[in-house]
Parts: sequence; structure tokens; C-alpha cells
Amino acid sequence: MPFHIPVPSCLRSFIAKLAVLALLAAASAQAAIPPSQRQYLMDFYFATNGPNWLNNSGWGGVPGTECNWAGITCDVGETTVTELTFDSNNMSSTPPGTPLPDWAALPDLISIAISNGSLTGSVPPIAGLSQLEFFSVGDNQFSGPLPDPSGLQHLRRYFAVLNAFSGSLPPLTNLPSLEWFLVRNNQLTGGIPSLAGVPALQIFSVHQNQLTGGIPALPVGLQRLVVSQNQLTGPVPAAPNSLLTGQSILCPNPLTPSVSNDWDVATGETPWHAQCNGAPPGPVAPVPTLGEWALALLSLAAAMLGLRAMRRNEA
Repeated sequence: MPFHIPVPSCLRSFIAKLAVLALLAAASAQAAIPPSQRQYLMDFYFATNGPNWLNNSGWGGVPGTECNWAGITCDVGETTVTELTFDSNNMSSTPPGTPLPDWAALPDLISIAISNGSLTGSVPPIAGLSQLEFFSVGDNQFSGPLPDPSGLQHLRRYFAVLNAFSGSLPPLTNLPSLEWFLVRNNQLTGGIPSLAGVPALQIFSVHQNQLTGGIPALPVGLQRLVVSQNQLTGPVPAAPNSLLTGQSILCPNPLTPSVSNDWDVATGETPWHAQCNGAPPGPVAPVPTLGEWALALLSLAAAMLGLRAMRRNEA
């Protein structure tokens, strides 16, 4: 006959609790993000003055809690970081000028939203973030070149407004999903690149930079073009039928005036070039030829000689 040792109920309860805790620990261990991602997050925290953020809830917690930290979103299995969301969170570079840590430690990022702060220094490249859909670093004090988004197949929004970025615009190639590209109020120079690589583009805003050269051909689905307060020259391209009424701004710029009802409608100005540098209020007068200049000078000289003769006769 088998011999059974009775197990007290309190011991059975204790063993059951241990089993549950073991399962929870195993689940937490399985769900934890890689140590390299945790290290990146902590580097990011201290580089942006994390102790003084408006919301730093959870930051620095034990491994396995990172996906619950304020501003952090992970995938469903909580095994990798997918979103950084920090808007108006009192972020500042510590010490000033410190660049953000390289995004390469977070290869699965879908969204980067770090706006309305006092961050300085440069922004690391984003070209390796193949899943990125949303990128916003607007309204900070970033400097250096704009991160080149070329080749990011899923990128839909690119915001880098109100900073101190310098250098040229990125080439904007192989960006089939990009709909909004806004980099106004920076210190960008050079020309506007071809927009053939952004066929889905709806909004293109480069207002108040130091751009030169002409405006390239525009994507057929463009809804709003804002290129004012630069030094753009030459004729304007054909206006896409998709442009929204009164939503585009071309001037001031020393563009070549022309008659275009489509641009009048798109800018809400008649004529569209009324606010452009040096644009005449009416039809554009032709530039005199060398021969016409010579005739004008001869006429002026003859008039002056005649005036002198009249004065001698009066004397």
C-alpha cells in the first residue's frame, strides 16, 4: 500500500505562489528588450537631461520594465522598442551641444517624435531605420546637416522645422511613401533637389532658409508648396491640379514673373508674383537690347546739346 506524506495546506499555497512567480519571471525575461536597447535608452535619458523631464515615469526601472517607461512603445511581444514619443517634455542637451545617441541601437523604430524642446547638437543618421514611418525633431535647436531619409520605403512624415540645420537639402530619392516634408525656418543652403523620388508628396515646405536656384518639376499629387523667403530664381514650374486653393506660398523670392491663373489660385494672390522681389505690378517689360540702349543714349546726348544751345541763345 503506497505511503503518502500529508502536505500542509500552507505549504501547498506557498509552492503554488512560487510557481506563479517563476512563470511571471520567465515571462518578464522573455519579454525584456535586448540589453543594447536598454543601454541606448539610458544614454538617451542622460543626454537629454532626463532627471528634469516633465514626465520621466518609470525610467531606470529594473530590466523588463522598459516598455512601460514614459514615451516608450514596444512591439506586441515587448521584445524591441518601436516608438520614441516626447513632445514638450522639457528636454535639453546635457551638456549643451551633446548629439543624440545613434539610433542604430533601435533598428525597429517606426516613429521618432522629439519636438518642442531645447535640444542642441547634431541628429544621428536615420538611413538605417528601414521601418521608420514618422520622423519629427521640430522646434528644437539642432544644428548640422539634415538626416538623409533617402531609401526609407515606409517613411510618410518628415518634420525638422524651427531648428538651425545647415548645409544642403538631402537628395530625397527612393521615398515612395513620403507625403509631408517640412524643414522651414532653418539655415539651409543650395538648391531644391529633384522631387521625382517622392511621387506621393503632398506638402513640401522649405520657407525661410537660404536656398537658391530654381523650383523643380512638382509631383502630380502635391497639395501645398511653401518656398517663400529664400533666394529662388527662374520660372515657376507647371502647377499640379491637386494644389489646394490659397495654400501655397511662392514669394518673396526673385522668381521670374509670369502669367499663370493656376498659381494665382494656388497662392490666393493675383498675380501670384505680387509679393516677389522686384516683381512689377503689371505686365513684365522686355529688357532693352544693346541697340535700343545706344539709341536712348544718343537721344539723351542730343537733348542735352540742344538744351545748352538754348541757354546760350537766351544769354
